[in-house]
Amino acid sequence: MKVLLLVKNFDLGGTEVHVRELANGLAEAGHRVFVMSRSGRQVEYLNAKVTFIQHRFTDFGLLGAVSKVRKLIRSERIEIIHGHQRLPILISAIVKVLTGIFSVATIHGRLSLDSRPGFMRRWIDRMILVAPNRLSTLRESDAIRAKCCVIYNGISLEDRIPSRKKIQGPNLLYASRVDRRHGQALIIILKKIWPSLLQQFPRAKLHIAGDGNRLAEVREVAKPFTETSEQSVVFHGFVPSLDPLFKETSLTLGVGRVAIESLALGIPVIPVNSAYWAPVVSRDNYEALKADNFVGRPFYEFEPEPLLAELLCVLGDLDKVCHETQNLSEEVYQDFSLTRMVDLIEEVYQELVD
Repeated sequence: MKVLLLVKNFDLGGTEVHVRELANGLAEAGHRVFVMSRSGRQVEYLNAKVTFIQHRFTDFGLLGAVSKVRKLIRSERIEIIHGHQRLPILISAIVKVLTGIFSVATIHGRLSLDSRPGFMRRWIDRMILVAPNRLSTLRESDAIRAKCCVIYNGISLEDRIPSRKKIQGPNLLYASRVDRRHGQALIIILKKIWPSLLQQFPRAKLHIAGDGNRLAEVREVAKPFTETSEQSVVFHGFVPSLDPLFKETSLTLGVGRVAIESLALGIPVIPVNSAYWAPVVSRDNYEALKADNFVGRPFYEFEPEPLLAELLCVLGDLDKVCHETQNLSEEVYQDFSLTRMVDLIEEVYQELVD
């Protein structure tokens, strides 16, 4: 089968890693895979069998992108076009109308935002959602419900670390694209949470992995913690794999893919972004958080004081929390297998072409 994956950016973030892993998995399964996107650091981690086509998707360049994709589909006889992120999904829908190709969309964020304008949803043959709570915005009578299915993110978990050595001191990890939302969360953490946390846990370190358009601002706010002999905040910039950092991490602050990877390795997670947070992931709240891609939306709006209280509570009883998370890790491993994700998406494709 010949498949074209469209994604706006291919540098940092959960969506970009998802597309890379999907492309590689499909290629390993014997499919001919093309990825069209703006060039970024994910390109060098694509399987050699995957063809990368550079294109900068913009709203103003919509017609040019549609023309380029249409020509590629005809010249390569592509059978499936699969869009990720709002603009590539819109382009996939338009090209479906023009060529009759089968069109698939994966909704990584909110359905109402990723599939705008709403009328074009009827041009998409199948819509994949990464978490069931994404369906909550649809009415029961909404016609596109029949097009929707839930396929959880797949993570490369086959090389899980069987056991981690004893970690020296509380090491916290915040790994994300440092954009407007996550940059704001980090700034609040550094200003209103980190000083108080250090009073209780003076050996604690916050490791920040990732870059983006607010990284310079976050670095500036972090100077009181980076320009001392006892650095309590460490910036790592972009890292192609979080595995080396995970080996030294006591507690992860994050959502989505980072949360899933951490849990699969037995690392405790407090879901945090600029809008929401949730208590440390446990057997009791795992299903509720899994249903929303480990975003704390079903729990609390982001406020520094209660989040600080949760951090102090978790760090004060870290051995017990780690033990509970390690008991949960096998279930996470089964729920978010990359092989399972690729197989399920293959089934979606096959149902369409048959």
